[in-house]
Amino acid sequence: MLVNFRFSNCRSFYDETVLSMQAAADTTKREINTFFADESALPNGDNELIKSAVVFGGNASGKSNLIKAFSYMASVVRFSAAHLPIVAGNEAFAFRTGAVEVPSLYEVEIIQDSIYYKYGFEILGGRIIHEWLSKREKHLTPVFERKDAELTVKGLSQKEISLIKIPDATLFLSVGNNFNLPINQHLNAVLKWFSNTLIVFENNANALDIYTMNNGKYKEKALEILKRADIGIADFKVKKDKVESISVTPDIQQLQLQLPTTPGQFKTENNSLYRIDMQTDFPVFDQEDKVTDNKHVMLFKDNGFNSEGTIRLFCYLGWILAALDLGMTIFLDEIDSKLHFLVADYIIGLFNSIENNPKNAQLICTAHNVMLMDEGLRRDQIYFTSKDKQGRSSLVSLADFNGVRKNDLFSKRYLAGFYASIPDMQTKD
Repeated sequence: MLVNFRFSNCRSFYDETVLSMQAAADTTKREINTFFADESALPNGDNELIKSAVVFGGNASGKSNLIKAFSYMASVVRFSAAHLPIVAGNEAFAFRTGAVEVPSLYEVEIIQDSIYYKYGFEILGGRIIHEWLSKREKHLTPVFERKDAELTVKGLSQKEISLIKIPDATLFLSVGNNFNLPINQHLNAVLKWFSNTLIVFENNANALDIYTMNNGKYKEKALEILKRADIGIADFKVKKDKVESISVTPDIQQLQLQLPTTPGQFKTENNSLYRIDMQTDFPVFDQEDKVTDNKHVMLFKDNGFNSEGTIRLFCYLGWILAALDLGMTIFLDEIDSKLHFLVADYIIGLFNSIENNPKNAQLICTAHNVMLMDEGLRRDQIYFTSKDKQGRSSLVSLADFNGVRKNDLFSKRYLAGFYASIPDMQTKD
């Protein structure tokens, strides 16, 4: 589970920014919107966490960049050992002279396997210049720390450490478990957390195949939600067509450019490349309104039949259900994009639930529809982004404002400019 995410000098965020999932001193909706972590991981008083956080803000205010900052951190953790130029792709703040000469910071506080970890790194000039991992026992104790070429590892002598060579653009976390180290348990725990964290953007939600997993359990729940949303789909089935055999893992985007422009999503599996689409079934009625047949419509191939909202919902709903089922953390950009307010509100409500979220999965999402503020969220679950005249984004929680009452209509005060800067679209005489 996520406790805090801290970052700086990344995309439109220059100053140090914190997204906290620690609950504020508030008893509102405590029974359903928050949960308590093990006291052995976090001290009593700090161990109440929120199940969801929704970030609101104007266009280009930094909402998506918040998720992209975390996505970048996760990508470095997952791929820096693969000799890919991922570290060199760090995007420092673009609108200040000398920002590229300032380190970019990425740090998470997490709980994995009932242990609290604080892990982070700093990047400068395509190099990892600082990396650290600490864990909480009775007190916060270091597991390892790396400053440039100097490495300290708990339980290892300097002579033993001198045998470990880590490239400048590779995280020690990502390769440390290749060595027989006394700290491998903790390295693997943090890696496990990152590998089980989901990040979903509208333009890369390559997710339809999840409906075939676990004997179709996510399909059945998704179908139930689709029927509740009154979309009209009676059933659906994932279709996988083999495109070609491959001997090595390809660059999917490059392969897609070389293939015919038939719509669909792509997946590599068993040394083959598959195009994935989805057959959606709609009931056909006779003149007496009795169902006589089904009309089969492909989600991508028959482009234009299903709405963009339906397509988007299909692409990420399976991952939302997986997160709830497995107790994972999921980041979702623009949860309400092309969706009815009630559908987006229902999805957020799945996380703020005891029945639907027994494993305390966490949702961090961005949204535009301010009505979502007034439906089932605590003040510490509402965040705002805004951007100043120098192009710097900032992130602030509604719980940080004084004088905000539980029964306030948050959306009305937000649109009046009380909590964050918003676009001024009034006509000037």
